[in-house]
Amino acid sequence: MSSSITTRQIVIIAILSALGGSLSTFIGYLGNLINLSLGVPFGAGQFLAGLHVFWIVLIRILVPRKGVGTMGGLLKGLVELFTGSTHGVVIVVVSLVQGLIIDIAGVIVREDNDLDGSSRIVWWLGAGVASASNVITFQFFYFAGAPDIYILVISLLAFASGIIFAGYFAWETLEFLNDTGVVSDKFTSLRTDVPERERKTVLYRNIPAVALILFLTIGSLYYIGAVRPLIVDPYSCDVVGLVDNPYTFNIDTFSGSEVTIEAELIGAYIQLPATNYTGPLLSTILQQSDPQPGATGLRVSARDGYIVEFDLGDVMSDDRLLLTKSDDGLWLIAAEYDGSLWVRQVLTLQVY
Repeated sequence: MSSSITTRQIVIIAILSALGGSLSTFIGYLGNLINLSLGVPFGAGQFLAGLHVFWIVLIRILVPRKGVGTMGGLLKGLVELFTGSTHGVVIVVVSLVQGLIIDIAGVIVREDNDLDGSSRIVWWLGAGVASASNVITFQFFYFAGAPDIYILVISLLAFASGIIFAGYFAWETLEFLNDTGVVSDKFTSLRTDVPERERKTVLYRNIPAVALILFLTIGSLYYIGAVRPLIVDPYSCDVVGLVDNPYTFNIDTFSGSEVTIEAELIGAYIQLPATNYTGPLLSTILQQSDPQPGATGLRVSARDGYIVEFDLGDVMSDDRLLLTKSDDGLWLIAAEYDGSLWVRQVLTLQVY
């Protein structure tokens, strides 16, 4: 085995990192839809966590060099950051840790091992641990106050997802590429000795895998082009719907209308201590848009697809419901409501 990395291997790392980073943004969006459908602020989307690690496993197997998993994880995280990840720079740390764990699995399985039998189990377990590591990393940055049992449950869910999607599914993908002659038995070199008839049989046998890849690719393009708007200013949001004066709210232009309240976030999974928050009241923001007489509700949407709804009359009379600045954008502080209604990265205020 050559001691230096080849140009072809560098290209593999770059392409798979770019694909993984771009698709992970869409997968994160799907995860938030799962959370929303089950009525939880986070956690249920860990069912898809293994799809984030899937690309790093492919990189590490196709380019069997120490440190390649970590490098691939870093590049993937950077691509995900710049393609609109709602987690900001934290996603780079998450992806870097995942790549490091995959590298450790690669060290345990010697480079000259045949990738069969027990060695595959090590890779699959490593993929599960790498997938679950995102929960611990996010816990460090975001989930302060979440019950330990809940963190354990979603960690196990992410671990299982890693084994399924980043372990088994990654191997099925590599076997498909190997059977079609794209890579060799050790998944490292080209091969062209598979008859055309066998290639067609292999394609039929792998229709589910091909369908999933097509779904992720097409879904990602649709999400980036149609679902996720281009965010120029994270501290702005659109006020739309049944209003006579729709406009783009910018928190800096409301500096003279700010109030300060003390509020404590009490949710089913997250608790934050009483803290002072400063910003314009939601009622003040909506008054600028002049809601129409028939309007009865307010729908608040976040950049990650999370949506909550309020009674419009309650909003207009609430003096403890405001928008404030946070590190990653606008944060809706709903002092008199459950913690699940405290929305980060507010994108749209829709009167209906």
